[in-house]
Formats: sequence, C-alpha cells, structure tokens
Amino acid sequence: MTFRPWQEAWREALYGPGGFYRRPEGPGGHFRTAATASGRGLLGAAVARLARAAGCSAVVDVGAGRGELLRAVHGADPELRCTGVDLVDRPPGLPGEVGWARDVPEPEEPTLLVGWELLDVVPAPVLEVDAHGSPRVVLVAPDGTERLGGEPDAADLAWCERWWPPGPPGSRIEVGRTRDDAWARLVDRLAGVGGLALAVDYGHDLATRPSTGSLTGYRGGRQVRPVPDGGCDITAHVALDAVAAVRPAAVRLRQTEALRRLGVSAARPEPGEARRDPMDYLAALAAAGEAAELLDPGSLGGFGWVLHPVGPPAEQSITRWTSDAAP
Repeated sequence: MTFRPWQEAWREALYGPGGFYRRPEGPGGHFRTAATASGRGLLGAAVARLARAAGCSAVVDVGAGRGELLRAVHGADPELRCTGVDLVDRPPGLPGEVGWARDVPEPEEPTLLVGWELLDVVPAPVLEVDAHGSPRVVLVAPDGTERLGGEPDAADLAWCERWWPPGPPGSRIEVGRTRDDAWARLVDRLAGVGGLALAVDYGHDLATRPSTGSLTGYRGGRQVRPVPDGGCDITAHVALDAVAAVRPAAVRLRQTEALRRLGVSAARPEPGEARRDPMDYLAALAAAGEAAELLDPGSLGGFGWVLHPVGPPAEQSITRWTSDAAP
C-alpha cells in the first residue's frame, strides 16, 4: 500500500478529481449543517442582520456548498449583494441576483465575508506522539490504514509549542497552522474596503484540546472512520483560539449567544394562537423548533463564532453590537 501524510491524502480526497466536494449531491447529501437545517430562513435572516450591524452592503460566502445560506440571506435582505464561492458550478435555482465564483472576488465595498464550516475541512497535518514522546507525522493509505512517518517540519512544531503542546505517547495533534493561514488571507481581503470576516465551526481552545484528536468522516448521514477515498467527508475540529489570534480585534462567541443577539428566539407561540389562526400558529411552532436546534449548545448551537472586524466602522459597530445587545 502507498502511504502519504494525512494532509496530502485529505486534500485530494475532498478537492481532487472525483473528490467528495465535487460530488453532485453536495455535502447536504451526507450531513446536516446549520444552513441546511434552517429551512425557514432563520439563519439567513440572522446573517443578513449581522451584515447590516457591521455596516456591510455585501456578503461573500466562502465554501458556499450549493448556496443554501445565500438563498436565505438574499431572501431576508435582497438589497445585500451576495456572492457564493465554491469549486463546483453555479447551483441550479440560485436567484439570478446572487453571484457565483470559483475564487474569492476582490471586495469592492464593505463586505461580510463568511466561512461557515469552512476551516474544519482545510486539510491539516496530523501528528501522533510516539513511544519516545516525540511528535511524528501520521501517514495514511487509501483504505484508511495508518502508520507513523518522520518528524514534522519546524513551522508545525512551533505552532504546536504555542497552541497544542504534545501530550503523552499515543496522543494526537491536528496542526492548525494551515487553517490560521487560510483565514488570515481571507481577513486580509477586506483591508481595502473594510467589513467583517466571520468564521463558524466546531472547535476547541488550549484548555479543551482533544487528546486523541478529532479527525473523523461522514457518509450518508452517519459518522464513519475517515478514509481518504473521496467517498466521505473528512473533517477535524478547529483550534478557534489560534484562528482568533491571526489578526487583532477578534471577538469570539458561542453560536447560541450570537444568534440570540441577532434576534433568533425559540419561544413557542401562545396556545391561544392556535384557535385564532391555526396556520400561523403551526408556522410559528415550526420556526420555534428550528430556532431551538440552532440555539441548542449540544447541537448546532455548539458552534464557535470568530468575528474579525476590519476598519474602524466595523470595529465600532461590532463592539456596540456585542456589548449592547442582550444575550
């Protein structure tokens, strides 16, 4: 069998010819995200409100999948100029006003740049501490069989020293340097126009690093062993504290708190509404159920949000929003 570093195999399995993210059914055919779960548009409306709160007139969704989030953002605020970025062709049925590109366009106006569950699928080096206490690169074969390779490079070891110190033999590390670099490049895109960069992902910080790592796969709605064959998603949680540190003025929130500040409520309608207007009551009940899932800390509400405002107007707006709005 041919073994190679996980980072290399991971990249080809997701983005290479025949890779998972090029499959016609898209990620939504294998797992639910907040965007696909929010069928009533509550999430899109919240993102649109965030864009306006940050003084943005455009929204760019990087890793837009099949455009689920942007459809909802556009539906909530058609005046926002929306663009999706992904390696697949423009999804059918996307509103004509919503743009689509394979590369991140150069912003021309204050922009909310969104990376929703983007960084967890940026391939990263995977390390394991050997019997002598030294980190080694984990190699993987096409069937998912692993073995230890050589020493990590100096830059990865330096990242580990700061953000994920090696544990005892057998412990693992997913080196977040590739995610940090990718996010820093996206934030820097806003330098000329200002705006807000928003990264949303499952993650951890220095106090909660998973000792055995978090690398896993998803196929057909089920969590599975990660196999770099293009047939399953491969993902690992994100060191969100390291991502936040790539540029100054970052704000971190849990999704539960962020969405509540943006007006998402799981309050159920009064039972008396069922008699006055049964259809409206059922719609409000369904919306409350959707909101409850988005806010649930044990479910989608467990996402972490990292917000990087760029430029004084966005910095001042986000400071006011995070300090004045009721949690």
